[in-house]
Amino acid sequence: MRAFKLIGLAAMLIVSTALSAMTFEEGKHYESLSPQPPQGKVGDKIEVLEFFMFSCPHCYNFEPHVAKWKKSKAADVEFIKVPAMFGRHTNMHGQAFYALESMGELDRIHDAFFHEIHENRNGMKTREELDAFLQGQGVDMAAFNAAMKSFAVASKSNRAASLMRRYGITGVPSLVIDGRYKSGRGHTFESMLQMTDMLTDKVRDARKTQ
Repeated sequence: MRAFKLIGLAAMLIVSTALSAMTFEEGKHYESLSPQPPQGKVGDKIEVLEFFMFSCPHCYNFEPHVAKWKKSKAADVEFIKVPAMFGRHTNMHGQAFYALESMGELDRIHDAFFHEIHENRNGMKTREELDAFLQGQGVDMAAFNAAMKSFAVASKSNRAASLMRRYGITGVPSLVIDGRYKSGRGHTFESMLQMTDMLTDKVRDARKTQ
C-alpha cells in the first residue's frame, strides 16, 4: 500500500512540474485581439471575461477549477462571467442569468442551474421548464418575469451578444483577458487558467512600462 501511495505522489509531482513548466504560444494557446483597447494604468483592474453556457458540459466541468482559481487570483483581476448567446434556449438562459443577477439571486441559483441541466438531465429548453425549475428553487416568479422583460436585462443580453461578435467567440468556455487576448486550443482546464495568470502578468508588466 505504501508503494502505491509513493507512486501516486510521484505521478502527481510529475504532472505538477509539467504544468508549472508549460509555456504558452501565441497563435496556439492564445491569440492577440485587434484592435487593442487603450492601455490601462498601474493599479487598474485587469478584466477577465469567461464566456460560458449553462447547457455546455465543458463549462460545467470547468466550474470547480474556476472557483478554486478565483480564491487565489490577484487582487487587481476582476472576473466576469458572460453568458454566450448562440440562439434559442441559450439566449433564454443568458437572459435568466441577468434577470437573476438583477434580483440578487444569481449566486444562490447559479450552481443549482448547472446541476439541474447536467445531473438531473433537464435541459430547460422551454420557458415553462425554466419557470418550473426556478419556482422549485423558491424564486419570486413575479419579480423574475418582470426582470426578464426589463430594459436592463435586454441591454445586458445585447451587450453580451455584442461582446461575442467583437471577440469572435465561437465556442465555450472561452476567456478574454483585458480585451487583448483570447484563449485558444490545446488546453486542460488547469493550463487555461495558468495561461490566464501569465497573460494578466503580461498586461500588468506592460502598464509599468508606459
